[in-house]
Amino acid sequence: SINFGVGYGTESGLSYQAGIKQDNFLGMGSTISLNGTRNDYGTSINLGYTEPYFTKDGVSLGGNIFYEDYDNSKNNSVASYKRQTYGVNSTLGFPVNEYNSYFLGLGYTQDLIKNAQREFNRELYVQSMKFPIDNDLNVYKKIEANDFDFSFGWNYNSLNRGFLPTEGTLTSISGRITTPGSDNKYYKVSIDFKNYLPVNREHKWVISTKANIAYANGFSGKELPFYQTYTAGGIGSLRGFAYGAIGPKAIYLGKDNNGNIRFNSVNGDIVGGNAMASATLELITPTPFVSEKYQHNVRTSLFVDAATVLNTKWKTNPVVNDIQYNYSSLENFKDYKRFRASTGIAFQWNSPIGPLVFSYAKPIKKYQGDEIEQFQFSIGGS
Repeated sequence: SINFGVGYGTESGLSYQAGIKQDNFLGMGSTISLNGTRNDYGTSINLGYTEPYFTKDGVSLGGNIFYEDYDNSKNNSVASYKRQTYGVNSTLGFPVNEYNSYFLGLGYTQDLIKNAQREFNRELYVQSMKFPIDNDLNVYKKIEANDFDFSFGWNYNSLNRGFLPTEGTLTSISGRITTPGSDNKYYKVSIDFKNYLPVNREHKWVISTKANIAYANGFSGKELPFYQTYTAGGIGSLRGFAYGAIGPKAIYLGKDNNGNIRFNSVNGDIVGGNAMASATLELITPTPFVSEKYQHNVRTSLFVDAATVLNTKWKTNPVVNDIQYNYSSLENFKDYKRFRASTGIAFQWNSPIGPLVFSYAKPIKKYQGDEIEQFQFSIGGS
């Protein structure tokens, strides 16, 4: 099968997608696919292979060869950089029973970072990796890393259907850690939870709860790569706030009162944190003016979102380049109580051109400098 798609969203702008998929490849029951996507932030290409019955016990085998050219300079909320990534990975999936499964995987990734402006958190990472730093420049000359990783995860899925479910639970625990032979030394773990509880027998009214906790850190004297941090904001994360606009702020190079070059310039750009937590409470309601025949393809809901992003290693008086800083005037980036929250209404439709998602949200807990985006939408498909 061949598919093409065009989409537009407040997060990624205009996007294009194309793909080709061959089921029962060479008559062996496997699937091979090639997909490409382009939007305001870059281009990605993925060649995938899946063997659903790799063994008689139902163990599946999957693999990907991928390339991504990423540039977030068009996002005014975040600290910008360019990243070229390519790699390969392979995963084995193991069914346990009707609801439970787990997976194990190995992968290789090369990252090349360009146009990364010198910044306090980035400096800690660059120093730990012993990358060259030219003090006459305000950008890093070369950041390149080759990493091997081991990934793992467990899934529990009792949802009554894959798209717009109305009953059941989906829980997953997943992680990734770099292995010996890697330039970087870090790990990432996350827990995701979704539950749908119907209020009436017809499943027209449903209470939905969602939660996510994620944590990452470096080890063996290496810091977490700054391009592996977490941010929040936007559809699927924290509606009512701009995409990626929530998280610890960047501290760029600037001049102090004596004309010395120091990390003391804060302009509101988000650099991200190593820990994140988010939660959503949603009341799914019947969609007005839509016949009963099409109710299963649309969803209207009232929601409350909340999220916080932290830097658990934040210090008020850090030492960088043998210089001690005093950041007591800045917000405490490891204060978990500094969460954001919003409430609003959302609409989803599995349209002929693909999924359409609209939301209107009003922040009910925000802080000075937060970038608000009350109306958000995503239109796209294949």
